[in-house]
Amino acid sequence: MRPFITYLLFFLATYGCTASYAQSPKTDSLRKLISSEKDIDRKMDLLLLLSNEFRMRNPDSSAKVTDELVKLAGKQHNETMQLRAEVNKVYYYMSMSKPDSGLLLSSKNIRLLNKVQGTDSLQSQYYSAAGLALMRMNRQKEAMEQFYMALKKAEKGNEKVVMVKSLHNIGWAYMELNQFKEAIEHFRSSIDLAEEIKLPVRFAVSYNNLASCYGALKQYDSVYKFVKQGIRIAQQQKNIEAEANGWNIMGTAYTAERKYREALDCFLKAKPIREKTGDAFFIVSDLAVLSELYALMNNTTEGLRTGNEALRIAQEKNLQAKFPMIYKAIALNHEKAGNYAAASELYKKMNDLKDSIYTHASEEALAEMKTKYETEKKEKVIQEQQFNLTRKNYLITGISLALLFGLALAWLFYNRNQLKQKAKLQQTVFEQQQLAASAVMKAEEKERQRIAKDLHDGVGQMMSAAKMNLSAFENEIQFSNADQKLSFERIIGLVDESCKEVRTVSHQMMPNMLLKSGLGKAVAEFLDKIDQKVIKVNLHVEGLQERLNEDVEIVLYRVLQECVNNVIKHSGASHLDIAIIKDKDGISATIEDNGKGFDLQQLDEESGIGLKNMKARIDYLNGSIDFDTAPGKGTLVAIHLPVA
Repeated sequence: MRPFITYLLFFLATYGCTASYAQSPKTDSLRKLISSEKDIDRKMDLLLLLSNEFRMRNPDSSAKVTDELVKLAGKQHNETMQLRAEVNKVYYYMSMSKPDSGLLLSSKNIRLLNKVQGTDSLQSQYYSAAGLALMRMNRQKEAMEQFYMALKKAEKGNEKVVMVKSLHNIGWAYMELNQFKEAIEHFRSSIDLAEEIKLPVRFAVSYNNLASCYGALKQYDSVYKFVKQGIRIAQQQKNIEAEANGWNIMGTAYTAERKYREALDCFLKAKPIREKTGDAFFIVSDLAVLSELYALMNNTTEGLRTGNEALRIAQEKNLQAKFPMIYKAIALNHEKAGNYAAASELYKKMNDLKDSIYTHASEEALAEMKTKYETEKKEKVIQEQQFNLTRKNYLITGISLALLFGLALAWLFYNRNQLKQKAKLQQTVFEQQQLAASAVMKAEEKERQRIAKDLHDGVGQMMSAAKMNLSAFENEIQFSNADQKLSFERIIGLVDESCKEVRTVSHQMMPNMLLKSGLGKAVAEFLDKIDQKVIKVNLHVEGLQERLNEDVEIVLYRVLQECVNNVIKHSGASHLDIAIIKDKDGISATIEDNGKGFDLQQLDEESGIGLKNMKARIDYLNGSIDFDTAPGKGTLVAIHLPVA
C-alpha cells in the first residue's frame, strides 16, 4: 500500500489575502500595478499578492518578492505585514529541500504572534506551514499536532478557507501513517467545506488524495473516478503540482493491477510536468516508483539507472524520508537481474530505516491527539453555554448545572472507555508483534532446512558421485610413475573431505538428531564433534525425557550452538560446562567457560550482533538471558524459559 502514499500532495495552496489561487491576478499585471502604485500600504498588498502568485510556479521569484516586501514593511515598521510575507519564505525553504529552515522560521514567528491579539488567522497559517515542514522531515506525529493547532486557530477566527486547508493537511498526515479511513473522512470534510464556501481551487488536491487513499484500500474504480477529476481540474487551473501527482497516482493504480504498459505511460506523462516544479522531494519519489516499475517490466538496465538517479538527488538534498522507497526500488532491480547479494544488502538498509519511521507515531498517540482536539471543542462549547446561562434566572442556572453534571459523567464514561480501548489496542499490538516474530523465526528455520536439504541431497550427492567416478577411473588409468598416482589419490582425498564438510554444514544447519531425538541428544551429538584435546566439554542434561515444543527446541539449540561457537572462536578457554535442566518452573540452561571473558560495555557493533540475536530468540519465548563476564574471569551465560 505504500506506493500510493508516495504521491500524497504537498499542501501548497495560497494562504494570502485572496480566497482562491485561480482568482489571483497574473504576474505581469501585478508588476505593472506595483510599479505605478504610490500608496505604500496598497503597494505592500500587491507585493504580497505577487509573492503568492509565484509561490507554486516559481519559488525563486516568490522568495525575491518576499524579501522586497519584508524590507519595505520593515521601513514602515509594519511587523504584521512582515510576518504575513514570511509565510511564503517558509514554503520557499521547503521547495529548496530545506524543511528544517522552514520549521525554524515558522516556530520563531509563531512565538511572536502568540504575544499579539487578533492574529489567529495568521497563526493558523504558520502552524500549517510548520506541520508541512515536519511532514517533509518524516515527523508525522509532530506534524499532526501542528495541523490540529492550525484547525483550532482557524475555527476560533472563523477562517473557513484555512479550515479547509487544515482538514486536508490532517487527512494527509493520516494517509502517510496508513490510516486511510481516517484520511478519507478528513478529505471529504475538506471538500464539503470547500464546496460550501465555493473554493474550487482545493478540489484538484483533494480529489487526488482521495484517489490515493482508495488505491491503498485497493478500490481501483474509486481511484480512477477521483484522480481523473483531479487531473481535469488541475489542468484547468494550470496547477502543475496537482497534475503531476494525479498522473502518478493513476500510474500507481495501474501498477497495482499489473497493467504495466498503461502505468509507464502515466509516469512518463508526469515526469516532465514534475521537473517543471523543481521540487526534489517529489521528483525523487517519482523516479523511485518509475525504477520499481521498470523492474516489474524486467527492464533492469533502465530501472537501475533511474533508481540511482533518485538516490543521488536524495543524498544531495538530504531527503532521509525517501531512502527506504529508493532502496526498495534499486533492490528489486538487482533481484530481477540476479544480483542477490546487492539486493539483500539494500533490503536490509530499507528495513533498518523503516523500523525507525513510525517509532513516535503510534495509533494510540494519534487517537489520543484527536480525542484531545474533540474534547477541547466540547469544552469550548460548554464554556460558551455557561457564559450564556449565567445571564438567566436561577431555574435555568439549576438546569445548566444539571446538564454540566451529566456531561461530566458522560466524559468520565467516555474516558474510561478510551482507556479500555487503549489497553485492548496495546494487547493486540503485542500479539501482532509476537506473531510477526514467530513468522520470521519459522521462515528462518524453514530456509535453514531447505538449504540443508539442498546441500545434502544436491551438492553432497553430486560430490559423492564425483568421488566414486574418480575412484573407478583410478582403476582404469595407467600412471607413468608413483608421483602421478599419489597426486590422483590426493585429489580423491580432497573430494572426500569436501563431501564430509558439506555433510557437516548440512547437519549443523538442521541436525537430524534434533528432529528425531530431541534437544538433549542433539546437543550431545553437536558437542561430540568438538576436539576434546582443544577444549574439554562437560554436558549435564536433566528432565528432558519427554520432547519439548518444537519452537523451544529449535530456539534453545540455536542459542546453545551460538554460545559454544563463541567460546571456541573467541574465549581461549580450556574447559566448558553446559547444563540443561527442566523442572516445574521451566527450563534453565547455563554455559560456563574458563576463558578470557570480555567487557559487555566495550563490544563493537559487529560483535554485539550475535548477542542481540540470541536475546531476540529468547525474548520470542518470553524467556530471559543474562551474561556474567569480565576480562580475565571467564563467561557465564544463564538462560531461563518459563515453560512447563
